[in-house]
Amino acid sequence: MNNKYSPTSALKRKYVDILKTEKHISLDNQEGTNMKNAFRYLSAATAIATTIISLPAMAHVGYTGRNFGTFDNTYSTATLSGQAVTGNYGWVDGTDSDNGDSHKLRPYRFTLAKETNVTLTFEQATSQVIDHLGNVSTSQLGLKPGFSLYQGLAHLAPMKADYDSAEISVASRALGTEGSFKALADWSVGNDPGELSGTPLPASLSFFKYIGHAYDGTGFGSDGTPDGKVSHTFMNLKPGDYSVFVGGTDYFAQEASNPDLSTKYGVTATLVAGVVPEPEVYAMLLAGLGLMGAMVRRRSMH
Repeated sequence: MNNKYSPTSALKRKYVDILKTEKHISLDNQEGTNMKNAFRYLSAATAIATTIISLPAMAHVGYTGRNFGTFDNTYSTATLSGQAVTGNYGWVDGTDSDNGDSHKLRPYRFTLAKETNVTLTFEQATSQVIDHLGNVSTSQLGLKPGFSLYQGLAHLAPMKADYDSAEISVASRALGTEGSFKALADWSVGNDPGELSGTPLPASLSFFKYIGHAYDGTGFGSDGTPDGKVSHTFMNLKPGDYSVFVGGTDYFAQEASNPDLSTKYGVTATLVAGVVPEPEVYAMLLAGLGLMGAMVRRRSMH
């Protein structure tokens, strides 16, 4: 979505990008990614172009309530609930050449103290959620989740938070783009100038190095099961800080006529770090405990 130039030409370019270069993403109702389908969707794009709107990027990137924690290579899990994304298209909108608006996604973070495997799972949910103004509402089921994993973090307090329409963010990306978010590549977003203990701080960029992605659905590169849940394991992640951006994958949910354009869709997130012990390891542990118990009983008898 972009109101800065012809909506028809912009939307045509979106569909060409998605359908010609679809190595990573395709819509759930798309059968294949050949040019015959591209022309078919171009016709649909022309018909709905005038009904597509763009909401301004206004939310700041933050991790409040969405920090999984710090992990090493010891098997452990963490689950975060009570979160929601606005609209059902934020992630897929970042797969084309004019980027997406990070306001339509939710960022999560975690830190690795040692190299290890990490499995991330995001699933539709419903719960009470509180927005940045303190308003309480109930999130809805129906999210078609997609997510991307990056190495790097957005600015944290006391630094000012990053956002798409910050002057430095706009200056750092191509003209005519909707926002800063890129679902399938490295990207950056910045903040405003501030101060720390009376010392002026210039605006600066946060950088996100793309690692991988996964999305719910049946299109090319999806998890193959459109059930409102997506999961993926990333092997041998290096120590460091990581960010995960989660949003919807329904490209047509951007239509102005969509009554759920601003609906809050609930999501529950789970992280599993470390290697799950093999059954043989459990057997050896149990055998060892049994042997120790027998030795203790034998000593007590003597």
